[in-house]
Amino acid sequence: MSKERASKTLKVFVTGKLSQKAFDALQNFAQVDAYESDDPMPREQVEARLEGKDALVCILGDQVDAALFQKRPQLKLVANVAVGYDNINVADANEAGVLITNTPGVLDNATADLAFGLLLAAARRIVEADGFVRRGEWTGWKRELMLGAELNGKTLGIVGMGRIGKAVAKRARAFGLNIIYTRKCDDAKTDGELKKAFDAQRVSLQDLCKLSDFISINCPLRQETRHLIGKAEFALMQAHCVLVNTSRGAVIDEEAMIDALEQKKIASCGLDVFEREPLVPERLMALPNVVLAPHIGSATKETRAGMDELAVKGLLEAFSGKLPANAVNPDVWNKFAEKLKSKV
Repeated sequence: MSKERASKTLKVFVTGKLSQKAFDALQNFAQVDAYESDDPMPREQVEARLEGKDALVCILGDQVDAALFQKRPQLKLVANVAVGYDNINVADANEAGVLITNTPGVLDNATADLAFGLLLAAARRIVEADGFVRRGEWTGWKRELMLGAELNGKTLGIVGMGRIGKAVAKRARAFGLNIIYTRKCDDAKTDGELKKAFDAQRVSLQDLCKLSDFISINCPLRQETRHLIGKAEFALMQAHCVLVNTSRGAVIDEEAMIDALEQKKIASCGLDVFEREPLVPERLMALPNVVLAPHIGSATKETRAGMDELAVKGLLEAFSGKLPANAVNPDVWNKFAEKLKSKV
């Protein structure tokens, strides 16, 4: 489809705000209907405003599944403004011939920065110390006041050594941490590269839990990673272990984590994600040794703009006849192309 033709016929619905640069690029190419609010959009409104639309640009809070595809069979592409796409049923998209894209790469540094911010805040008890001062409880310097854990020379276990995991490893080396990791792919070449770059050693998940002073969760949420960290894994961890999660909440069994914290089986947690967002269990919020953030791993101006631009770039490429590099399900490309030709 040529750009001139697309600009007259392509219709896109956007469920949230985009950066001006991304919005302008999209508007130059298509007719754009946008939901201009930061509040979550009700599902029924999404379905209604998708009528007659060719593409959907959505955020991770939007659930995309077979029911949506059945109601809006003309939909051809879903651009998810996130690297994770557990909000989208990819199997349903494949069946419907809908191309899915995400936004990998652009949020690696921001997410890794936050992971280390949470790690430092939890290990050095920064949030506890802040509250202590603000409540007027500080009466002077004391030797045992707010003792935390030092990073240098300790071991960081990284669960999931993809792009973000590597960005975390890079920061870990600067802090003098030893790195062990677990990853899904069995690739000796990559393991060798990680050894060379970070002096990192691959271990089993069980050994990672046993050996780590700090653990960073950086794997995506899939069926096989749901509750990857549960009761059995917490039982293996050291009592001084600090756990950080900037991936997806459901990678950890939240109830098992709370039990481990309450029973002092681990020292503390730094959490940017939760199992049933935006709900956070009261038991978790009551714990002083937990640092909580509202899923802000990618929340920098630069990163959010980059995510928007990548989402739009992939959409424009697809409707111009080029398979985008950020396609989640590239095998559906032929079905997508047929839908495009048939104007379904």
